[in-house]
This record gives sequence, structure tokens and C-alpha cells, in this order.
Amino acid sequence: MSTVKIATFNIEWMTSIFNADWKQWDGTIKESFPGKYLGDIKLDPIEDVPGLCQRIANTITEVNPDIIGIQEGPPLKEQMELFVDKYLGGQYKVFVSNSRWQAIHTLVREPIAGKVSTRDPYSEDVKSLWHGIPFQPWGTVAKEDREHQDCYRRPLMLQYEPEDGRILEILVLHTKSKYSELKTQQQWEDREPAAVLDALLQRQKLSAEILRLREYVENRLVAPHEEDCLVVMGDLNDGPLAEDLEKEFLIHNIIDEVVGSIVRPKVVLRHAMNENQIAVSASTEFRNPMKGDQLTQELIDHIFVSPGIWEGNGNFSMTADSCIVEDGAYNANSDPNLGQEKRHLRPSDHRPVSFELTF
Repeated sequence: MSTVKIATFNIEWMTSIFNADWKQWDGTIKESFPGKYLGDIKLDPIEDVPGLCQRIANTITEVNPDIIGIQEGPPLKEQMELFVDKYLGGQYKVFVSNSRWQAIHTLVREPIAGKVSTRDPYSEDVKSLWHGIPFQPWGTVAKEDREHQDCYRRPLMLQYEPEDGRILEILVLHTKSKYSELKTQQQWEDREPAAVLDALLQRQKLSAEILRLREYVENRLVAPHEEDCLVVMGDLNDGPLAEDLEKEFLIHNIIDEVVGSIVRPKVVLRHAMNENQIAVSASTEFRNPMKGDQLTQELIDHIFVSPGIWEGNGNFSMTADSCIVEDGAYNANSDPNLGQEKRHLRPSDHRPVSFELTF
């Protein structure tokens, strides 16, 4: 019996580690970062960049994953490779999806890296898979008003084949909430039409991306492939006031959309975390502007598995109760007093989530 430990970790704008340079990157990691605006996005200054890198690397080392999906990674594969070489001892091979200011990466431990392959995110079949997803904006019915959504960050699609006949497919996602005009609790209380409608439009865009993901999962797991093993994981953020929008406008949350319909059990994904663990777990903590800057804790980093895994009929099975938020690894590398106030004193604004498979 062999095991593989798999994790997901959003590392909060890793581009800052590389001075938020992309086209003009000089191949180095600076001692500090002065901060920068990317459009309306403000990247906080980092007083000690190498110190932050070491916190991130120590967190990953303590989690000790064989495969770890990274969200908000740097734009360039070469940047992540430099980080791995300098701070993780070159122990991981880097896979990356399409380049963006926040890119999706996966690190695979070198002894098994040769058994992992990825679909080229720039190939025509992959681009078309995540491109031009149609949806009808709220309040419209005419075909000419239909819009199309592209996945800004294409899911990173990997296959791990530890031995002949055993194939594990892994999809790493970052469904980061789209920015909307709904920015304050007062706008919601006043039901400002433009702000609320824009928030609904952004949720529709997210749902369009998830719909395409569900189509892929369902096509992937139809007979005779019901027992194939598939993992879907990452940061599934559905944006501000999600529960209120769902309650009043009767829209689905994106977690339920990812999982699928109970009337098609052969293609329903299940959370890798048991229900007791879900109830007490949070993977991020933030000041919520929609709730008067109240400190809010949420579980938005998730790992889902296909029936072949959770039913135990496939070539991989979950180690019981192994899916956790890696609080210990995170806390050991954060300043307990100032870690949430200064960027360089916390590994990220998210905590890693991991689980273990046996085969």
C-alpha cells in the first residue's frame, strides 16, 4: 500500500515577491517590495521579502505534500522555479496554467514528478474548453443580449500515474470572486439597483465557469469511466454577501454547483473533509467590508473527490479523516500578534488544506 499527500494553498499575490514584475522581471527576488497598484488592486509593501519566502517555504515543508496546488502564484513558471530552488531546495517540479498576475501552479515532489503530466493550457482544445461559455444576464431574454464568459485563470489539469492502470486526474481551480459595484453593506441595505445587479452579474459569470467545469466532470465520469478517480481542489471564493444574494435571489452557491446533482450519483463529487471537520474549519480570515469590517472566518479552500474515490471502487481511496486545514503549519510560521496586519509576517491570508490518498 502506497500513499500520496495532496494539498491546496492560496499564497496571496506571490507576484509581490518578484517585485510585481512580469514582462520586465530581472530574474531576481528583491530584499523588499515597496508596494504597487495593479489597476484598482493595491499590493501591500513587504519589508522583508526573503523572510516572507522562508515563512511560505516552511509552511509548505511542514505540510509535507507530494503534490500541492498553488493559487495566486506568480505570472511566470520561471519565477516559481526560482522560489522552489532557493527556498524549497529544488525538491519540486513546477507545473503552471496560463500566465496571469495571479496564476495557478502545482508543485510535484521530484521523485514522482516524472509520473505527472499536464494538458497544455495554451493548446486549442484546452483554450476552447474554458472559453466562450454562454449565459443570459439577469433581466434580459433576447438572444442578442446573451454574454460569454472566459475562465480568466484556466484550471490546471494534471494526471498522476504512479503505476500502470492507476490514473488520478487533478484539477486545480481559482474561482476568485469577480469585482462588482456592490462594495458596502449600506448599498445592500438600500438595494441600490446598479450595485446589486452588478453583483448578480458577477455571480453569473462565476456560475458559468462552474457550469463548464461540471460539464467536463460529468463527461469525464460517464460509463464506462464511473470508477475513474478525479480530484477538484482550490480556492472557491464566491464573493461578498454570497449567502444574502443566494437567499433573496434564489441562486445557487458555487460549492453546490461544483458538487453536482444528487439525482446523478455517479457524477457527484464529495468533500474530502468529514462533516465534523467542515463544521469547525476555516481556511481564511479577513475584515469584511460588507459586515462593518467585522473579522470573518470562512472555509473557502476545498478538496472534492469523485465517486471512484469516496465509494472506494477506484484505484485510489481516501485515508479516513485525513482532510484538514493545516493550522499547525500555518500558525508555526505566522507572527501571532501582527501576522494579519503586516504582509511579511504571515505566509498568506489563506491556510493550506490537505488530504491523503492510498493506492
